[in-house]
Amino acid sequence: MRRGPATTALAALAISLTACGSTQTPPGGEAAPGALQANPADLGGYNSYFISNTEQMGWFVIDAEGLPMYRYDKDVPKPSKSNCEGECAKAWKPVLADKTPLATGIDPISMGVLTRPDGTKQLTIQGWPQYTFAEDKVAGDMKGQAKGGVWWVTAPNGAKITGGKAQNNSKSSSTPNTPPKSGTAQTPQSAPPPAAPGY
Repeated sequence: MRRGPATTALAALAISLTACGSTQTPPGGEAAPGALQANPADLGGYNSYFISNTEQMGWFVIDAEGLPMYRYDKDVPKPSKSNCEGECAKAWKPVLADKTPLATGIDPISMGVLTRPDGTKQLTIQGWPQYTFAEDKVAGDMKGQAKGGVWWVTAPNGAKITGGKAQNNSKSSSTPNTPPKSGTAQTPQSAPPPAAPGY
């Protein structure tokens, strides 16, 4: 699975969230007086969410590990209520929302928090509680898709992706091909993924 441009966008955000005003130590030497130091952004206080894209699924939501998020047909969106407890919640792990959300490609207005019976906070998108599947181990896995006919990968707009990406990613648009450099031979290229939803 390819991660979408959203993953790159977070990396850029992490680089931009740096502290300034102290000194930077060059390799093998002391810092010049008054030089700036770029410290890595501390994202430990955030829950990070992204979007990714595949030809089959279109754009869908992933967690910081690259695992897809799912929604459950038996849950209730308004008001948000999870009907996945006990053994169900061991296989379908609630996506935690115990820290400030840092989302790339997801409309922040659509994101919410559900307090589960055990007191844990669970992320919701458009009211739907979000889960990851225990059998998805690495980025690219999507073993929970259509499981039991009630579990579906979540689109950035909160819709369930049931197979056809067009109905679930209607906010996407085509991205034009980059013109070839002068003097290079043109070779047929596969169409690029649609542009990420504009959130």
